[in-house]
Amino acid sequence: MKIGIIGTGAYAIAIASLLEKKNFNIMMWTKLHDEYEDLIKNHKNSKIINYQLDKKINFTMSLETLLKENEIIILAIPAKFVSNTIQAMKPYYKNQPIIIATKGMEINSGLFLHEYLEEALKTKNIACLSGPTFAKDIIQKKPVALTIASKNENLLLIAKKIFADIDYLTTETTNDIIGCELCGILKNIIAIASGILAGMNIVSSTNAKFLVDISHEIQKIIEDFNGNKHTFYSYAGLGDLILTCTSKESRNYTFGFLIGSNQDFKTYQKETTIEGLENLNTMANILKEKKIKSSIIDILYEIVYLSKPKEILIDYLKMKK
Repeated sequence: MKIGIIGTGAYAIAIASLLEKKNFNIMMWTKLHDEYEDLIKNHKNSKIINYQLDKKINFTMSLETLLKENEIIILAIPAKFVSNTIQAMKPYYKNQPIIIATKGMEINSGLFLHEYLEEALKTKNIACLSGPTFAKDIIQKKPVALTIASKNENLLLIAKKIFADIDYLTTETTNDIIGCELCGILKNIIAIASGILAGMNIVSSTNAKFLVDISHEIQKIIEDFNGNKHTFYSYAGLGDLILTCTSKESRNYTFGFLIGSNQDFKTYQKETTIEGLENLNTMANILKEKKIKSSIIDILYEIVYLSKPKEILIDYLKMKK
């Protein structure tokens, strides 16, 4: 099987590391010349992550080459770059299955990524890959887990087979791609709130209350978008929420922590991709348009974008009965 990976960032490399020992032909695409030269010469993206890829992996700067030479495409770039990349690949796309390994929304349209790809590429051949997996943990071959979601049953089987027989990886499948994507979007937003609370030195008991309260709210939002609330109890849902909301390695959590502890979060914001921040603005607007109520989204939006005092997050916890 020939697999093309769009992206050569940390998570794209981590996915390649999962598959490189299997009997696949893997090609990775980057638009950055410096990264391409490093990968060709050293099989590493030295500026991003300290991992040397297998010598049999190929690299290209041509989306045309990637699309023409591969049967399966894995999309693993930050959400903010998706629209430009998809538009650039449209002339060469031949309805290959696309597995989305990006968490976020298409910012301009406010669509879920699978919806944007279906509309832009006129295809139903879309799956989503999500779960509690930091790139460094994958490349170190620690036990990790992923949820694979698609409305296309045949593609679910193909994706399951691609990621099968990796002894440190557990996978599960679901047809609820909406719920799966929503979990990936919301957990990044919630991680900002969790970081704020940690920066305010809340006690463990309060943090536990927050995670339970927020779990109910996430399930309600999933249902409001016609997803299955039970998807929350998956690796993509509860698993990723626990990881992102409790780890200082999460960029979203760190951003929130800087706000909560009255540190310089604006410099961090300029230097770091914080997908939860982008998702917060998009999600707040979508919920408003759809007249869907979410207390935590409203409160976070007020803190982050309207400079309201972070203490209103504590008021939210007191309000939940």
